[in-house]
Amino acid sequence: MRRMRALPDRWTSSLLAACALLSACANFTPEQCRSANWYSLGEQDALLYGLQPQIHHMAYQCQKVGVQVAEKDYMDGWIVGDRERAVRLLGGTCCAP
Repeated sequence: MRRMRALPDRWTSSLLAACALLSACANFTPEQCRSANWYSLGEQDALLYGLQPQIHHMAYQCQKVGVQVAEKDYMDGWIVGDRERAVRLLGGTCCAP
């Protein structure tokens, strides 16, 4: 009798990456654009999703409603989140301050 194998890691990884990308590209409402904590969003994108910065998607959506995003704040948060993610994955310390 043949046993069923678990889904390949490669397939699972691809599915998770696609889900993360879709969630990162969610539409912002005009109110979300105006009240967003850009630092926190950048930190979450790096820490939770491990993605490249997604600020360009948000900037495009918010620009349509006349809101300019705080790109510096987002990137400052993204850098902190990326460092923390690396520490969690690799253990110990990571990057220079």
